[in-house]
Amino acid sequence: MRLLIIIILLIIAVSGCISQIESVCKGKAKCFTADMEEIIDGDTFLVGNEKIRLSLVDTPEKGEDGYQEAKDFILSTCPLGSEVLVDQDDIQLYSYDRIMAVAYCNGKNLNEELLKNNLGKIYTDFCSKSEFGIDKWAKDYGC
Repeated sequence: MRLLIIIILLIIAVSGCISQIESVCKGKAKCFTADMEEIIDGDTFLVGNEKIRLSLVDTPEKGEDGYQEAKDFILSTCPLGSEVLVDQDDIQLYSYDRIMAVAYCNGKNLNEELLKNNLGKIYTDFCSKSEFGIDKWAKDYGC
């Protein structure tokens, strides 16, 4: 009987996590959580075994002004080992073998936080090519 109660509680706990992910994620593309493994630059990082590129956000590349600030901001907002929720873009799925996505860490939308802190700019050319182009955060910054 005790084992049955434990199993039921585990099922309830897991289903709660799944519904929590579903409530944040949009569309039908990949949606998963994994640990932040490596930060490549402000808009690209490794989560689990997947290379993620933030949708609609452009931060400076290595060697450009602002590169280190954007990278350091992601590191301070989402330290290595933190759990990241990745919601893949349903329209623009991949770019250069990177998953195009909105990423959430420690309760924050990393795409939006980079824009809010003037560490990147909105990629207006992709607003109509991304499911996230109609989101409030994207519209607030120029989509």
